[in-house]
Amino acid sequence: MVSFNRVVLAGNLTRDPELRFTGNGIPVCDFGVAVNRVRSKNEEVDFFDITAWRELGETIANYKKKGDPILIEGKLQYRTWEAQDGSKRSKVDVVADNVQFLGRGGDAEGGATSGGGGGEGRGRGGNRQSPRNDVDLNEEDFDDIPF
Repeated sequence: MVSFNRVVLAGNLTRDPELRFTGNGIPVCDFGVAVNRVRSKNEEVDFFDITAWRELGETIANYKKKGDPILIEGKLQYRTWEAQDGSKRSKVDVVADNVQFLGRGGDAEGGATSGGGGGEGRGRGGNRQSPRNDVDLNEEDFDDIPF
């Protein structure tokens, strides 16, 4: 059986990132992202909750704020819990493992930041520069894509 869990989102932060620490002192950052969905004459917005761990989370919390554009690469994570009233709840979040800070016009602002992971047991970090700055994209080129 083949499994593949990968998501790429580009949008704007819906709230200021919230940085907190686990009981073991590991930083975790939670924030929301709004992604515009354009369909012929209608424009709709999808909202996603994002979690970033360790250095990646600290970097986002230190440099991004509500309204800032961002590109996120990560995986979907399904979780369930029991609410205080006894009802069962569930939610799908995005766990970021790589982000790209974007400028207001869609230009990069200093490269990609990678790190984090899906939880307390994993960790990798560091910065790398993105070679994507020299790519010239035209949105009209994407009109022929069938999805």
